[in-house]
Amino acid sequence: MKKRKWPDMPILLRFLALNAAWGMSLGALFALGLIWSDFLGLGALLAKDTSGIATAVLIFQTSLTFGAVGMGVAVMNLAEPDD
Repeated sequence: MKKRKWPDMPILLRFLALNAAWGMSLGALFALGLIWSDFLGLGALLAKDTSGIATAVLIFQTSLTFGAVGMGVAVMNLAEPDD
């Protein structure tokens, strides 16, 4: 069986994609935690929405924000160390 490897893409794009994925997963967990803990009545409010669009938008937007912050922090930490 052939071992799978990363697609042939530049290392910096892989770096950004990995950090964005980590940030988005943390953002989704954060949003789900807010809903589960019913922070300020958010879970009860979203439970009244029968279509689920509000929950999907909340999770997507939070994930997108955390993913962008994760990429920004990773890029800013790329600086050369002062020796």
